[in-house]
Amino acid sequence: MTDNILIKNVTFQYDTMTKPLFENLQLSMHSNWRLGLVGRNGRGKTTFFKLLLKELAYKGTIQTNLTFSYFPTYPDAQQPVYATLDGLEIWEMERELVMMGLPATILQQPFGLLSGGEQTKILLIALFANTQGFPLIDEPTNHLDLHGRKIVSNYLKSKRGFIVISHDESFLNDCIDHVLAINKSSIDLIKGNIATWKYEKAHADRLQQETNAQLKGEIKRLDAVAKRVGDWGTQKENSSKDAAARRTAAKHMKRSKAIKKRTEALIEEKINLIDNIEKIAELKMHIEHPKKQLLYFRDFTILRNGVPLFQPITLDVYPYDRFFIEGDNGVGKTTLFKFILGVETFETTGDYRIHLPENTSIFHQNSADNANYLASIEQLTKTEREEYWHMLRQLDVGREKLTDRTSAAWSAGQAKKAFLAKALLGQNALFAWDEVTNHLDLYAIDQLIAAIQKHQPTMIGIDHNEHYVNAIATKKIKLSKMS
Repeated sequence: MTDNILIKNVTFQYDTMTKPLFENLQLSMHSNWRLGLVGRNGRGKTTFFKLLLKELAYKGTIQTNLTFSYFPTYPDAQQPVYATLDGLEIWEMERELVMMGLPATILQQPFGLLSGGEQTKILLIALFANTQGFPLIDEPTNHLDLHGRKIVSNYLKSKRGFIVISHDESFLNDCIDHVLAINKSSIDLIKGNIATWKYEKAHADRLQQETNAQLKGEIKRLDAVAKRVGDWGTQKENSSKDAAARRTAAKHMKRSKAIKKRTEALIEEKINLIDNIEKIAELKMHIEHPKKQLLYFRDFTILRNGVPLFQPITLDVYPYDRFFIEGDNGVGKTTLFKFILGVETFETTGDYRIHLPENTSIFHQNSADNANYLASIEQLTKTEREEYWHMLRQLDVGREKLTDRTSAAWSAGQAKKAFLAKALLGQNALFAWDEVTNHLDLYAIDQLIAAIQKHQPTMIGIDHNEHYVNAIATKKIKLSKMS
């Protein structure tokens, strides 16, 4: 046995499932790989980590000499940062802090007083400081702004040997050298990054579609043969008049049944060869556009305790614009977003005019600010409910989830899709979305991009997923802290 991870015939199924999440899984992974683990929400990415951590019982074997360490694992909130990095010399701590863009003074602070992004960076340093553990990194980008994601991506690129789950395509492209993709009916393990995997998967899917078309043609032909043979045998048996003729007809009938049985077996064999390609449904957006300018800001900023939150901005947002607010964590992006929506009021300086349409689709960064799943269902008409469920199915939330009224067994990504499906309902003149891509899988993000590019809605948004923003934004402004 080596430092590789050898997975042989592993089968796992939750008690609430009708079929295994993994069945006879076979994998061989090297401990030096920087491996990105991707797949649809609910496909088993975090479960895969739990299997490696021996937190779940399974059939089969996982052979390795490695001991696994999981991110995020939080220390006591009062514990100083230097204690969290126990095992490193001071000079090593300071070196890692420089790589993460953090000041050395942070070492004396209690962990609980750090921002979400700072905590993420410290936990990752601690993870790699444990040289006896192989890192399993579960969605490290959730609390990071775009700049922070680039820093962490470069940090991971400097390390060897880890598995990371993330739905940020640009982030993964920069830091991984292998991809493990959990598909609907298969597992892909390739050398390269997400761009490589997407290219190879698209090529493989095209070849498989051609094979599927041939197999379906053969099935249709064999089905016609089976029908003709069955009809021929029945006709022979029914046309017989005397005993000798009936005996001959019985032989013909027996032969026809044997031929039909062999033909049906061939049909079944062909059906089993048809590969179930991952099909990405097209999302619909019912849109209209505002009639007049939405935002007018001139030398505008928000004051907090009399102090400007960010450098004054000047901007205009018109119908058909897809406007995104950018900037480092803590600079005031969500504060500005909530001010624009009228959710909160603040003291301000500068001139501004805000004219938002009544029919606005709003998606807040904090799930607590969004309508919960149960409330969403109860508030909808029968027609809206059908459209809502259809939208969830298009986002690959299975029927069994739709009947789970508690949504307790939903993954974070599946719960996010419930909020997203609600935000897509109805006729909207504006889509105001804050961090809509957090927890969404790569497929869902690409579905959103395709829908937005097709329907061209008017948008005001905040998002740290570079791939998503670059694909759809027509206008951006970067907020900067006051010097």
